[in-house]
Amino acid sequence: MLLNSAFKPAYDYIEWRNSEDEFEAWCEGRTGYPIVDAGMRELNETGFMHNRVRMITASFLTKHLLIDWRWGEAYFASKLLDFDLSANNGGWQWAAGSGCDAAPYFRIFNPYLQTQRFDPKFKYIRKWVPEFEDFGYPSPIVEHTFARDRCLQVYKKGLAKK
Repeated sequence: MLLNSAFKPAYDYIEWRNSEDEFEAWCEGRTGYPIVDAGMRELNETGFMHNRVRMITASFLTKHLLIDWRWGEAYFASKLLDFDLSANNGGWQWAAGSGCDAAPYFRIFNPYLQTQRFDPKFKYIRKWVPEFEDFGYPSPIVEHTFARDRCLQVYKKGLAKK
């Protein structure tokens, strides 16, 4: 049951945007957010990603891009060497706010603040996204404040349908 639906049924009413182009950019580490891109590139190359970066990338997909957590859950399942169904599903539902131990839906990780807190010297980012300070690095695919406000509106609307 939890593989295809939210632990908290009200969250099944969220109207996901599900942009295939934005999902592809996320998968490939081309979002314009260095911490997100580093995590996705590490996952794609090694089959591993640190738990903190898993939370950041999952929050970004579900909250910034409003892409259904099941898309991210399936992508991680196909890539992670340490894949565990319960942990993966639970982690994704935590990030989306729909799980049994979920963070409130209004908790939306700020990738810039997460970088300042967990990679202030950019060691991790430079390893996986060496071009992040170059002119050719992509601009963010969505602006953080806009994405946060949009997410809050979409979640409030979806949860009101319950």
